[in-house]
Amino acid sequence: MSDSLPPAPPPPPEPPNQPPYGQPPYGQPGNPYGQQPGYPQYPYGNDPYGTAQAEPRVQLDVHGLRPQRRWTVLIRLILVIPQAIIMYFLFLAGFFVVIVGWFAALFTGRLPEGIREFLIGILKYHVRVTGYTLLLVDEYPPFAFFDAPDYPIQVEIPPATRLNPAAVFFRIILAFPAWVLTSVVMEGAGVVSFFVWVIMLFTGRQPEPAFGATSAAFRFSTRTTAYFGMLTPTYPKEVFGDVPAAQDRRSPTRPLLLSSGARVLLIVMIVVGVIAAFFGPRNNNSWDDSSLRPAHTVTQNR
Repeated sequence: MSDSLPPAPPPPPEPPNQPPYGQPPYGQPGNPYGQQPGYPQYPYGNDPYGTAQAEPRVQLDVHGLRPQRRWTVLIRLILVIPQAIIMYFLFLAGFFVVIVGWFAALFTGRLPEGIREFLIGILKYHVRVTGYTLLLVDEYPPFAFFDAPDYPIQVEIPPATRLNPAAVFFRIILAFPAWVLTSVVMEGAGVVSFFVWVIMLFTGRQPEPAFGATSAAFRFSTRTTAYFGMLTPTYPKEVFGDVPAAQDRRSPTRPLLLSSGARVLLIVMIVVGVIAAFFGPRNNNSWDDSSLRPAHTVTQNR
């Protein structure tokens, strides 16, 4: 018996007039199997199989990592008292404005323009004062309700867009996980800021890991505030900074690329915040408690 196998049967013939893959007519625009001009109803833009467009996110620009005057570092909490008093009354007014805006967004799908601008003004004021308190910059915040273009801390709010009424109705429930994480990480940042404050008394400059970790926690808190206040439909994310990509460098925090030291310190902040939340003393005297933003406490113990 022979060990040789019989020859394989010949392949089936190609269908007549069948062009190679990617060649006309299948590769021509307008053909049902080619690239279509676009689907407006598709959420990812003109290319139904392309990359999703970036979500509209709140961006934070902090032009820090610069020398600071030691005497302003020493009495930073005293210097910020007038700003804290103004913020208290702004948050008090913001509480009622958010309630009115919630009802309006629930039935119309949008925040009224006047309410939106008022809440943006409160958020910008809060960002400048809190960034100064966290020792990110040395320049004293101006008493400006809306824009302060010359200040080294800026927050960019995406343009107004339609809000999902269901997401508006359940906003408190949806925002609760981000709220908890914000409270934890900012509590840890407040504890770590004491050690950063001591270092800056001798060096006059904030260490790079502390700047990166604090900026990451601060940006996440700002995004949570904007989401809770219905200023953006995008859920807060990227607490550990941005993914390295080819994009323009707008500021030291945009894109926010954390070093290994900053990531480790941010994890320490979260751990410390969890410990403080469960075992620390309860303090109800925080000046920044409000319904407009997460109720976290930024403190510097001396």
